[in-house]
Amino acid sequence: MGYELRFGGSVDLGDPAMDAKATSALLVEAFGDIGLETLAGRHPAWVTIARNFLVEIGPPPVRPDRAVLQIKAYSAREDLLQILQKLARSGYTIALDEYDGSLIDNVEELMGLCSIVRVDVSAVSAEDLPRVLRVPKMQGAMLVATEVGDHAAFERCKALGFTYFQGEYFAQPRIFRHRGVATAGLGSLRRLSELTAGDISFEDLERIISSDIGLSLKLLRYVNSAFFALPRTVGSVREALAMLGVRTVRRWATVMVISSIPDVPDELVALGLRRAHMCEILAGSALPEERETLFTIGLFSVADALLNAPMADVLDSLPFTEEIQTALLRREGPKGELLAAVAAYERGEFPTLPTTDSSPSLAGAYRSALAWADEASRAVA
Repeated sequence: MGYELRFGGSVDLGDPAMDAKATSALLVEAFGDIGLETLAGRHPAWVTIARNFLVEIGPPPVRPDRAVLQIKAYSAREDLLQILQKLARSGYTIALDEYDGSLIDNVEELMGLCSIVRVDVSAVSAEDLPRVLRVPKMQGAMLVATEVGDHAAFERCKALGFTYFQGEYFAQPRIFRHRGVATAGLGSLRRLSELTAGDISFEDLERIISSDIGLSLKLLRYVNSAFFALPRTVGSVREALAMLGVRTVRRWATVMVISSIPDVPDELVALGLRRAHMCEILAGSALPEERETLFTIGLFSVADALLNAPMADVLDSLPFTEEIQTALLRREGPKGELLAAVAAYERGEFPTLPTTDSSPSLAGAYRSALAWADEASRAVA
């Protein structure tokens, strides 16, 4: 439904006293210099707006249909209520953020202007949630559960009447009572095992892909898409291998298999692609083999959610080195620590990594991975 825009460092756009000029500079950079298409694609950007910004400057530099304006839940003075009324009449969608049921002045009037109420469900006990939701439900607000950590929390929130959900739950596996990979994913796992096995030869890779008609057709359609911009149409797996090389074809055949797993959300595949490319970029000037390993680690970091099984069970069936397994299972070792930093950055936690003058930044790598993964996802679909 949208992507939340978060700012790093010590900036808190939710602070009622946040300087309007600082807020303005950040929003102009986000919406102007970077651009909404890069940040949120076809979805609206959800952005927290400081009270002082609205009072002193007005609405942000973005069309009403391209943003959801988030206002932190605190007592609103009359000047802010008047501005919110004007924004609502102008077509802006306004969300009340971090609502926890605390008594605040003008809460009903404020909620009358906010069509969306966001609740951090990790900060409210399951027993207390019905009380917290009483007023928003009376006001007819759309409920958004944030910080949803797993599928159990997701099911609880859904039963309580939440409409939209934000958090780690969709990137976590739904663990069932039996161990092992669900039946629907076994064929995909076998194919992934073949594709990721050591130094695979040209002939072996051609045999593996050609023996799966669906995979062959999907791979050829992808290779001939605008993403690769090849000078001529590729008509066979052998021709693709000859033109692109074993490493490239194996990479994209693996992505094809992952994207074909039944009942997998598109956003989960996109998340794996973003992590994969971001890890690869942060490898810097490393050897191609090292970059390929980091791409694989990023891509398979969502394998447990893709296959709805514990990561240890998934890795039991894949011929990965101990280094890759350690990175994926425990986020240990240099590659595991890099993956942990990538995952933290995408959550808006803004970690730091050891850098040199020539090292790519996390921010730059994320922005590049965002654009690259969007393009790759469109071609994969």
